[in-house]
Amino acid sequence: MTARTGSIDGTPRLEGSRWRARSPTAAASANFRLPPVHVDLVPRTALLERLAAHHEPLVLFCAPAGSGKTMALRQWADDDPRPFVWLRLEPADDDLVVLLRELAEALGTVAPVDAGVVDLLDLTVPPVRERILPMLAGALAEAGSFVLVLDDAQVIASKRAWGVVDFVLRHLPAGAQLAVGSRADPELPLARLRAAGELAAFRMADLAFDEAETADLVRLIGSCDPEPDVVEALLTATEGWAAGLRFACISAADQSKEEWLPRLAGGNGDIAAYVTSEVVERQPAEIQEFLMRTSVLRQPTPASCVIVTERDDAGDLLRRAAHEELFLTPLGDEGLHYRYHHLFAEAMAAELERRHPGEPRRLHCLAGEWCARQDDSDGAVYHLLAGGDVAAAATIVASSWPILWDRGQAETVRRWLLSFDDRQILSDKALTLAAGWVFTALDAGELGARWGRVACDAPMTDEPSPDGASSLRSSQALLRATVAPDGIIRMCKDAELAAKLEATPGSGWHAEAQVALGVARWLSGSTQRALHPLALGAREGSIYNSSAELAALGYLSLIAVEQEEWGVAEEYEARASARLAELGFGTSRRCLPMLLARIAILARDPHADVETAAADVHRLLKHMVPHPWMALLTHIVLGEVAMTRGDTIEGEAHAAAASAALGRYPDAGVLRQHVEHLRQGVERTRVAEPLTAAEHRVLDLLPTYYTESQIAEQLYVSRNTVKSHVKNLYRKLGVSSRADAVQRSRDIGLLPPG
Repeated sequence: MTARTGSIDGTPRLEGSRWRARSPTAAASANFRLPPVHVDLVPRTALLERLAAHHEPLVLFCAPAGSGKTMALRQWADDDPRPFVWLRLEPADDDLVVLLRELAEALGTVAPVDAGVVDLLDLTVPPVRERILPMLAGALAEAGSFVLVLDDAQVIASKRAWGVVDFVLRHLPAGAQLAVGSRADPELPLARLRAAGELAAFRMADLAFDEAETADLVRLIGSCDPEPDVVEALLTATEGWAAGLRFACISAADQSKEEWLPRLAGGNGDIAAYVTSEVVERQPAEIQEFLMRTSVLRQPTPASCVIVTERDDAGDLLRRAAHEELFLTPLGDEGLHYRYHHLFAEAMAAELERRHPGEPRRLHCLAGEWCARQDDSDGAVYHLLAGGDVAAAATIVASSWPILWDRGQAETVRRWLLSFDDRQILSDKALTLAAGWVFTALDAGELGARWGRVACDAPMTDEPSPDGASSLRSSQALLRATVAPDGIIRMCKDAELAAKLEATPGSGWHAEAQVALGVARWLSGSTQRALHPLALGAREGSIYNSSAELAALGYLSLIAVEQEEWGVAEEYEARASARLAELGFGTSRRCLPMLLARIAILARDPHADVETAAADVHRLLKHMVPHPWMALLTHIVLGEVAMTRGDTIEGEAHAAAASAALGRYPDAGVLRQHVEHLRQGVERTRVAEPLTAAEHRVLDLLPTYYTESQIAEQLYVSRNTVKSHVKNLYRKLGVSSRADAVQRSRDIGLLPPG
């Protein structure tokens, strides 16, 4: 079994495995260079003049594929004296950590970016907001004017990734600009930026070729004469679409205008398919086959082309096709990585399917297997799914996702899982578990609830689990103990099972199971029996599972706080805090128990900076999905701290939130008693005299439509008894009606919000 060295939320961290977030190094370095120009370009003089007149921080090029965005940006870079930092984005960049690594490297060419940023990005969970972004902001503040280009930005969907881009935009130095090339509007506050005069947008109408530029393009390609009727026909058919114009002009070679002009009809896809067939059919048979087979590759290389063509001379054919400008663009000067125009690739793949039905799927599988051998899990998952080998793709995700998760690349894991449909996930038990672990940690809405429930309820076997657990059943038991969807009683049973199945000391899973067992026992009221497994989890975690150690120390500190053993609590909190600094966790829920213990400890000192500690908790809560019991625990601790410091308004808010959470999570173990204690504390400060237990029972039914007689039936008392309790409630709450009593009780936290 692969060794584990750390985890987040009970997920394994595997050693001995590697995963490349991007293509190999040569390709990655090519992404920071200005795209090479291997054809003559039509000067976009008017467009460049408009660009020179715009000084807004954000310059957006948003238009469909083939509209000339990249080449317009390229000409701008040649025309502008400022340095251009060029980052061509890929699907892997839709991950916050990967994108930050790319941005740090790219910005390092124009700004004094501290090399420590890269080291921080290699931590288990990088401290993005706490340290990395401030370091980037400091570097940008010392930079001169430059232009940062994010090309192919449509591949970015993550709001967190766009949040980083927005951060960079807001910290650009004077004279610097961010240029975004995309096929769709980015997830940036465009309306606000436009209203503030901070956005210049160039869309299809701005990028479309006019008559003069079309005539220049015809002359450059030289396949026909730029006669007025030819130019007019081209513009009518393509509406100035750059790629369509170039495709059409290339297809005109050796034909009269009467032959080819009438066939330029239909949408952009129709034109691309027509021109592709016109161009390709003029090539030798071996080139035609080469183009069709390599069109399935996202980024052809000599080695990958050998795989899908099964020809040893595939590298020579690749360079030949690029030299003859068959819609293939080198990504650098090394001749190692290329990219097809995506419309050409789509058309060629369709032609391959037409000529050889089923062949694209076979080639995708070959490419996927090759990517897996190259440790390119991202490419492997993409190709294997495209080839229909769902089982192989699922195996890679189920075994690789913990590694990425421990690197903070949660968005990559999420993107992988969303590339499967529900049926495919359900068909693989290990993938179902992966969906449960990931979505319950990242998605607070329907997705997290649904997959959490499915993963917790799916039948599992004792076969080894790809995620590193001793078995699938063990991984599921630990997931159930972590999420505890059915309450604390079931949480204890699941934790006991996980500890039994992960019984071998000296592993990260053993440490994780011990922590889960300790927490479950504590929440069920067996505090003394909780101490040993938590201490064991902390000790083993210090060697095999650092995040389990962090969590265990935090819970031990909270237990000491509960027992008012303040010296012990401070010792555990200090150890957890020191471990946190070493690990670099930024937004992991494993920090939460330690932060809650810190607030409780500081609350004893009226001069302590509790506000900063509370802000740390609230910042963490914005970036995590707490499990029901964890949210309840948080409201209890924060509410008790608020009441201790005399902040009754804050205490009431947390009491109300805790009461509401308790309504959704009835089997809350000892947390129910803590909620009642918090409510009583609020009650003592807000009502004339404390409510009795009987009055509390009546109060809980006042928000319903029950009459007093029906309330009496529910509580098995007389109607007169209920009337007496209601009268006392009105007096103690200082109200004169049932509606006011309910509202007042909600305001002060005696009832959950309506």
